[in-house]
Amino acid sequence: MFNKLIIGILVFLLVLIGILGAYAFNLVEEIDALSQQLIVSQEQQAAQISTLSDELATFRGETIARIDALDDELGSVTTGLEQSVINAGKLYEEVSKGIVRISDGEKVVGSGFVFDADGYVVTPQHVVEGQAQIDVILPDGSISAATIIGSCEHSDIAVLTLEHELAVEAIALADSTTVRVGEPVVVIGSPLDLPGTITSGIVSQTRRFVEVEYDSKTCWVANLIQFDAAVNFGNSGSPLLNSKGEVIGMVIARVDPKLGDGVYYAVSSNKVKRVALSLIDRGFFDYPWLGIEIVNLTPETVRTRNLETVNGVLVKKITADSPAEAAGIKANDVMVAIDGRTVRQVADLTWYLGEYKSPDEAVALALIRDGAKLELSLKLGKW
Repeated sequence: MFNKLIIGILVFLLVLIGILGAYAFNLVEEIDALSQQLIVSQEQQAAQISTLSDELATFRGETIARIDALDDELGSVTTGLEQSVINAGKLYEEVSKGIVRISDGEKVVGSGFVFDADGYVVTPQHVVEGQAQIDVILPDGSISAATIIGSCEHSDIAVLTLEHELAVEAIALADSTTVRVGEPVVVIGSPLDLPGTITSGIVSQTRRFVEVEYDSKTCWVANLIQFDAAVNFGNSGSPLLNSKGEVIGMVIARVDPKLGDGVYYAVSSNKVKRVALSLIDRGFFDYPWLGIEIVNLTPETVRTRNLETVNGVLVKKITADSPAEAAGIKANDVMVAIDGRTVRQVADLTWYLGEYKSPDEAVALALIRDGAKLELSLKLGKW
């Protein structure tokens, strides 16, 4: 009986061990399967994380690029706003101390401004021409006698040296080739003996070549900026200023009020600088000379000569013994370029000569003669 009990227990244990073994085997199989699933899941998650990381990096790069583009656009807009809007009050405070009145000892005859650190003052020639006495009046009311050290009639520019040393900073000159039609400008001067008067407007056009009428004579002046900020008698010599408070020109003339209004002229700052430096250094400025009389083309001229456009200038007359005569230029030639620069009208030619060329320098001219194109070179003379 005991033996049967033992055997029964043993059989039970064997069955139990078998059941436990089978359970353990299945459990191991399930664990292995779960492990494989976990590995696959981890690999999938890693792949997804890598993909998301790449997408995030791409998104970040695109976002940064867009932000940079927006910054550039914002900078362009800001620059455009700065160029299209003038803080006139702030500008006036910054530059008005360098602007002076020119007097004949009794009354104000014009304006001017401090040109450089040495205290030279620039003003139009017609303001000081023939004056027995010249006084410069500073904004603080102090006075200094002045002497003309040089002037140029064809640019209407004069440079004054003062008896007393000035404790005033010069006004910066801008590069007038960067001036654009439509940009805002202000003029500060002394019209009608009203010191420190400011007016504002816009640039109407550049590179004008105009016959200016003075009290006793007329004179053709090149390198002019046309603008519409109101000026009157006494404004001649006032600086024409851009939005940064830089001089882009010096006021010299206005259209006769009987003919119209809102058309005023200033010699470009590049021309003022070039002429003034020459006057300070040598006491004179030699204007380059071709020795030709030229006019703008008209539609009738274009038709009769079978030209393509009105761009160019017609040579009307050659001065005897001139550089043009020596180079072989003839009347009725049509000049279309100088040194590779297109000449659309007389003002383009006079502007280029006035700002870039000097006597004895060579220039290359492109002409049309009897329908054929030709090129000539010549050495400029002195006007």
